[in-house]
Amino acid sequence: MDIAARFVLALAISFASTPIITRFASKNGVVDKPGGRKAHQEPKPLLGGLSIFLACGVAGLIYYSYSFKALTLLACGLLILVLGVVDDIYNINPFYKLAGQLIAAALLVGLNSGSYRVLVENLARFQVPGFVTLALIAGWIVLMTNAFNLIDGLDGLATGTAMIIAGAMAVSASLGGHSSALGSLLIVLGACLGFFPYNFSPARIFLGDAGSMLLGFFLASMHLFFIAAPLSLSLVLSSAFLFAYPALDVTYAIYRRLRNKGSLFSGDQGHIHHILLRLGLRVRTVVLLLYLGSAAFAALAVFLMSMKVSAGWVAFLGVAALAGVAALFYRLTRLSAGALRRGFSQR
Repeated sequence: MDIAARFVLALAISFASTPIITRFASKNGVVDKPGGRKAHQEPKPLLGGLSIFLACGVAGLIYYSYSFKALTLLACGLLILVLGVVDDIYNINPFYKLAGQLIAAALLVGLNSGSYRVLVENLARFQVPGFVTLALIAGWIVLMTNAFNLIDGLDGLATGTAMIIAGAMAVSASLGGHSSALGSLLIVLGACLGFFPYNFSPARIFLGDAGSMLLGFFLASMHLFFIAAPLSLSLVLSSAFLFAYPALDVTYAIYRRLRNKGSLFSGDQGHIHHILLRLGLRVRTVVLLLYLGSAAFAALAVFLMSMKVSAGWVAFLGVAALAGVAALFYRLTRLSAGALRRGFSQR
């Protein structure tokens, strides 16, 4: 019951605070204006990340004030939040934003280096120095922080994806008897669920960079805390399915921009949700399809982790899934490009 109370508290805080934050953002002009790559047709308030952090922060301090790991996660999350709010208001240089993300991730990993001891020791068997392992951990956190920022292009997409991932991690924690991890994951899930009714299409408020980056940072960090002990290769491979959608989207974005010899920080309309929109699907349909894909990968991750499938089978399934997704993505890209050409020819 105590664990359920954490979920309810976070949900209530997020649900109650979001309308207040919506009015504040609108009144002070902190809005996302339509145009360019954006799908919405009228200005929408930003700063939804404030309600997410408020819910996680209050519930986290009440239930985890004794935990150094939780306190450092909240403190570093606050850095991400402030960075995102500044970017939402002033649209700061992408290099500064990346630098801030790296500082927050490095602080979190450095202050909790002992929590990754199992990861460090296992990779040391392959002659990987400890500082390299810690740097890779920080890099993964930064990558997922930006991945959630990139998928936050349609109403409710990033919030719903975060709910699916947090929910799957919570199920795995429950099955594994990790009550502390379960409680913290339910706080994040509750915060997202309280915000979700205001963010789903047609959205009344957006997460903004502050919210999308915060969710990516929280989930990636908690995921690494969760798999750190006891560690197995199958657990690491299985849990990778949890982040399949944001990881695939950010990986393809990096590849696409390098291939086009453009800046890694330049926005474009090549993300998965843009491709589906060009096929003529409505916003809600695209969002629900991507929820379904994320849920399928999350369910597979939970199954593989709970059944403790051998690393070989997990790797095989991973390669097969990746090949299938790559083939589907290639086909959708071709169809999307054809639809775009037909649109230009009809003008």
